[in-house]
Amino acid sequence: MEIIKIELGKLLKSVSESRDFCIDRLISSLINREGILDIKKSNLVTDKPQLTISFDPEIISEYQVKRMVQETANSLNQTFGHFQIRLNEFKDYGKLKAASAVLKNMKGVMNVLIVPTGSLFIEFNKYITQESILNEVIKNLNVLS
Repeated sequence: MEIIKIELGKLLKSVSESRDFCIDRLISSLINREGILDIKKSNLVTDKPQLTISFDPEIISEYQVKRMVQETANSLNQTFGHFQIRLNEFKDYGKLKAASAVLKNMKGVMNVLIVPTGSLFIEFNKYITQESILNEVIKNLNVLS
C-alpha cells in the first residue's frame, strides 16, 4: 500500500474548504476504482482542502491515481460553479431563513451557506443556472452590503 496527499485548491476551482460538496463528489467517484484502497479528506475548516489516498501500487500507479483525480476534478469544474459574496450582517433570523430558502429552491442550486457575519456561499450546476441569474436574485433579496 502507498499513500499520496493531494491538495485540492488547484484542482477544484473555487473550493476553499473541506466541507465543500464537490470534494465529496470527487471522493465518491474515486473510492470504488480498482486499486484505490481508501480516501480521507482533511476535516479541519482551517486546513487547505486535501485528500489522502491509499492505493495498491501493484494495481495502479501513483501517476494513474493523480491523472484520475485530475480528470475527475476537471469534470466537476465543468459542471459545478461556486461563488462567495459579502452581505449585510444579518440580525433578523427570519430574513436570513427566507433568503436561504429562496436560493436553495432555485433550479440548479446545489448548496447555500449564509454566514450571519456577512458571507454567502453558493454552489450551483452550470448546466442548469448561471452565476448572473443568481446574482440578480440575490440583488432582489436586498441582502448585499
